[in-house]
Amino acid sequence: MVSSLSPRSLEAFRAVMRTGTVSAAADELLISQPAVSRLIRDLETRLDMALFSRHGSRVVATNEAHELWTEVERSFIGLTQIERAAEQIKHGYRATLSIASAPAFAQSVLPMVISDLLEERPNFRAEFLSMTTLPVVRQVALRQCQIGFGIPTQHKYEIDVIKTGSVPFRFIAAPGHPLGDVDHIEPDQLSGLDVVGFVDTTATGRAFDRLFAKMAHPPVLKMKSYLSHIVSALVLRNVGVGIVDAFTAEDHARMGGIVRPLNVNERFEYSVIKPHGDKISSECEALVEQFEKYAGRY
Repeated sequence: MVSSLSPRSLEAFRAVMRTGTVSAAADELLISQPAVSRLIRDLETRLDMALFSRHGSRVVATNEAHELWTEVERSFIGLTQIERAAEQIKHGYRATLSIASAPAFAQSVLPMVISDLLEERPNFRAEFLSMTTLPVVRQVALRQCQIGFGIPTQHKYEIDVIKTGSVPFRFIAAPGHPLGDVDHIEPDQLSGLDVVGFVDTTATGRAFDRLFAKMAHPPVLKMKSYLSHIVSALVLRNVGVGIVDAFTAEDHARMGGIVRPLNVNERFEYSVIKPHGDKISSECEALVEQFEKYAGRY
């Protein structure tokens, strides 16, 4: 069995492998050449393995040394990462908040919220993960994330709901569409039009399937998607018109698309959640407050 290895011996071995000579390794480690040689001999003795062959003042690494070097480098990279993390923590540069978000928020409103929050709190740090709502709930319930943004769920035994709310749906179209001349869109104006909709597994898809089913002349569902930003991208390419949440609609308008109010009772509902029983941090409070400011504009 190999006895406990000296970290200093491993440092010396690594330095010789990196620099190619004992003298250069000594300069790097700020110790004498004989000290480096002693550390290498001690490591060889403990490993019962020749790591270098000596040719006068020169040393040549053995095949075993090259194999060992791979493992030593991996270990030192891990230690370097730990040191870097500790330094970041000490100076407040590590992520202080882990956010899980459904794509409708992650690709639209939350980047703006975080940007504004950074102006108020320059030291704010966060990890920002995008996923569908059920994984959001799972990440928050398992305390992998401290806050989550998604659609309302029935998993209240695993999480606590911080906020709920809703924003209106908007009609979207490609630039130059005839309905761009209309101030407000009524559902009947969609009759016979090609529409890019949502798959039936989404709350939005089910809501508008019910609405269209009541129409004498419903629109033609040309394409369906799970994600609102894919709907927007397809609409911008004239695949059809669409109906999306107000957050996504704002991005659609920024990309040159047409956005109009849609006269329907349905609204896009959202919830903000945290791990069950956990106290909300000041960073979470600031994030939610900023989010609510954006949601309140609609």
